[in-house]
Amino acid sequence: MKTPHHYQQRGAALVIALVFLLILTTLAITNMREVTLEARITGNLVDQKQLFNAAEAGLRDGEYRTIGTRRQIPGSYDLATALRPLNAVNQCPNNLQPEAPCLINRAPDYQQFFDSIKTQVYSPDDVTSFAETINWYAIPAPGGADTGENENPEYGNMLMGIGLFRYEINSRAASDNSELHMRSTTARVYN
Repeated sequence: MKTPHHYQQRGAALVIALVFLLILTTLAITNMREVTLEARITGNLVDQKQLFNAAEAGLRDGEYRTIGTRRQIPGSYDLATALRPLNAVNQCPNNLQPEAPCLINRAPDYQQFFDSIKTQVYSPDDVTSFAETINWYAIPAPGGADTGENENPEYGNMLMGIGLFRYEINSRAASDNSELHMRSTTARVYN
């Protein structure tokens, strides 16, 4: 049997090894791009969830400061707050205390007013903190009183400050690269 000489092989093993190396390199680069994309998607999802939680906290802060609560929660959201009447203003004053509610005298609209008015800053009484900037404001929500279609049709109740009143709470949470707006409605009963 004749053995091949080294000058007859012509480097076929080298070509095959280089082709496999090229295929493996292409697969590795493709996988790195997919992992990078998934990491960006996950980071955006985490940011979105944090913004949602921050805006939700702003809503709850606005609701508790506007209508008060009987439940025991951290801070000074108490029954005395629920019994204090609210007066609507054109915008939150500069010297508004963090624990005070801010009721804006505007008709509810689909558009939120965060850029055109001064709003209340999220300020819980406990140690809760967020990296995001959180603002909120409340406006009276229509209950039909102006058209005579109120849930409490007693004449003059709204002027006397008794009966059921609805409020729309608007909240905005903003981070470096995005922001989230939320809205809820809540009711307060005056006797």
